[in-house]
Amino acid sequence: MKKEFTYDDVIFRFGYYRNKNNLSARDLSLQLDYGASQVNRIERKKVELKVSTLLKFMELVGITPLEFFYPDLESYKYDIELIKIQSNLSSEDKQMLIALAKKIK
Repeated sequence: MKKEFTYDDVIFRFGYYRNKNNLSARDLSLQLDYGASQVNRIERKKVELKVSTLLKFMELVGITPLEFFYPDLESYKYDIELIKIQSNLSSEDKQMLIALAKKIK
């Protein structure tokens, strides 16, 4: 059963990607054209994260909305690689890949 994506999850990922990109809350606040402590207030949920801020943040850290909201952070890069590989396969090869995946499932 899939877990519902919540605002807490959004804030967690906001912090996750900020830290992954070695950005301090202060530096990120300034890059987003906010006061120095705005990111701290967002991460503590004192103010709500605006969609426009989230989109600018994703651009700053070089990720897509798909990556940000992808259900499994750990498997994202593998799943995307599989999608890229399969997109270049013939219909017959895709059928073989599906059959193989079902066998190893």
